[in-house]
Amino acid sequence: MELFENQNYVSVENVHYANDGTVTLDLSDKRALKLSVNVWSDLGQPRDLPLTDEQLEILEREACYTMIRNKVLSFLAVREHSATELRRKLKQRFFKLKNCDFSALLERCLQEMQERDFQSDERFARRFVESKLANKPLGPFRILQDLQNRGISSELAKTVLNELSDQDLWLKKASECLIRLQKKGKKQETAALSQKLFQRGFAWETIELALENYQTLDKVPATGELDSCQGTFSANNN
Repeated sequence: MELFENQNYVSVENVHYANDGTVTLDLSDKRALKLSVNVWSDLGQPRDLPLTDEQLEILEREACYTMIRNKVLSFLAVREHSATELRRKLKQRFFKLKNCDFSALLERCLQEMQERDFQSDERFARRFVESKLANKPLGPFRILQDLQNRGISSELAKTVLNELSDQDLWLKKASECLIRLQKKGKKQETAALSQKLFQRGFAWETIELALENYQTLDKVPATGELDSCQGTFSANNN
């Protein structure tokens, strides 16, 4: 059954109100449209009367919007999402949807989510960086790239990363990565280790310090701590 199949002389036969602020309308053509109760009220609740083409178009459009909105909320309930991630997921979910301006409705929904603070690219970026720093031995350039792949602007990504990290942290992460790489098998040459750290997003000066400290790690068994250097990460550091 096509959700938004336009027919003449369609009327609303039954109305079902929900506690979430929506209403489901049973139409005479056997369709059921779920939309905001406010939209239904604004139309004057024309039950058991032939709907005009304009009224039917509004009901169909708002039912489409409600589906989009509910799906966006379900994604946000699981974790933070960037606006770009939501666009991609929603387009994949509703790519067969016809007879409504999907892109315009999606942008309208995202604007609502942002105005109500349900979605925030800044908050997403912060949570994303915090998760990467806690769980992955990755360098700043890799994390920056991952953020930009999710639609976060370069400026915002750098700002968040600088707030949550410094050179000491990147040296620690690089050293952790070295230890993991060496545990995977036979001893690797310095050049190979350097390249692997670079591929994981570390700056060359951080790689050099991490390799120097790693090579002398066995000389400080009492603490097992590596030397660090002071400073703040700069996205121009390479």
